[in-house]
Amino acid sequence: MLDALARALAPNASIAHGNGEAAIVEDERLLEALLDDQRAAGYARLWTNSRCLVTTRRFARMERFAEAAAASSARGWPVFVRASGGTTVVHRPGILNFSLYDIAPTGTVDINTRFERFTRRLTAGFAAIGVAAETGWVAGSYCDGRFNIVSVGQKIAGTACLVRKRGGWLGVLAHAAISIDGDTDTDLTAITEFERALGLEPRYAPDSHTNLAARIRMVPR
Repeated sequence: MLDALARALAPNASIAHGNGEAAIVEDERLLEALLDDQRAAGYARLWTNSRCLVTTRRFARMERFAEAAAASSARGWPVFVRASGGTTVVHRPGILNFSLYDIAPTGTVDINTRFERFTRRLTAGFAAIGVAAETGWVAGSYCDGRFNIVSVGQKIAGTACLVRKRGGWLGVLAHAAISIDGDTDTDLTAITEFERALGLEPRYAPDSHTNLAARIRMVPR
């Protein structure tokens, strides 16, 4: 199932199996390296990661961050910080990360258009393996956004965007974390406990989330 979706999204890319912070930082490193080339380019990266929480710089600046991160790590969920916005998300085996890099001259790229193209590629990939999906908000989902990938009203993937400029060139990194299988209730518990320790009041709903395995089981044969 993971391999089938990976082939539908990026047939020429292999799946890299990462380990914690290094796998997360690699996204930003690749974006900077492509920008350094100062030429138009596109690149797709497929990767998984070890079990961890990935949060934002905004949360990392909060007074209780170090204590909350240490407690989460003690529960088996180390916390790392990403460059893109949003709130806290889960990485683990069973979640496929899809990163798409697009480098072009500044002024020739409409970021919203490029990101919408990215989400269309995602929904087309789901359709190729028999799962209908669309974009939209999902009340009660973690790291909610209008470019969630949604199947039958439940969030199946979250998306994010990172933009860098250099020397007349623009780099756009679009990213999706796709839930293939595994226990989404456990994911929610890990995020909720961490964010509450930060002093936040998250209210996430288990039935707002699903994974690809559950959705495929529901597809009529």
